[in-house]
Amino acid sequence: EEERVFQRVYSVFGSHAPYAAFPDAMPFLRWARRNGIVCGVLSNADERYGDSILPMLGLIDGLSFLCFSKELGVEKPDPRSFNGILNHAQPWLHYDVEREPLLPSDVLHIGNDFNKDFVGARQSGMHAVLLDRYKEKERAEEWRRRGAPVFHDLLDVVEFLGRSNCKLGSHDEDRDK
Repeated sequence: EEERVFQRVYSVFGSHAPYAAFPDAMPFLRWARRNGIVCGVLSNADERYGDSILPMLGLIDGLSFLCFSKELGVEKPDPRSFNGILNHAQPWLHYDVEREPLLPSDVLHIGNDFNKDFVGARQSGMHAVLLDRYKEKERAEEWRRRGAPVFHDLLDVVEFLGRSNCKLGSHDEDRDK
């Protein structure tokens, strides 16, 4: 009986049924690509997320790389997981090879968990922001109180990047634009 329940749950979460892309995801990925920003995924989820879920949601074409904790051997919030993505992102950057390699300070990590995403990214030297997709006011206020920039959606992140003049790594010819 337990095996049957496990198989049913496993098959449901391996299908697209419980998943939906947020409406701002594709516009954000298109904006990032137009602006020379390389986007990827760092996840503690099972690799099926990259093999089936992201393609089913139509998001895979907007991403340059996928990185799962199983292949890294460590999970978020371990800073080694965040530093591990630098190697995955590096090939997508198109700038003079004599320049410095991608640095953690060139990266903005966008997440939804204070410890796994914000703390882990900051401990590795990356910029980090959190999304409060479900408008959980108390939780978002706690994150802000603890120092995290918190936004409702990815369009807010775009506005934040424009206002903050944050310098991130990109695949532009000139990294310092």
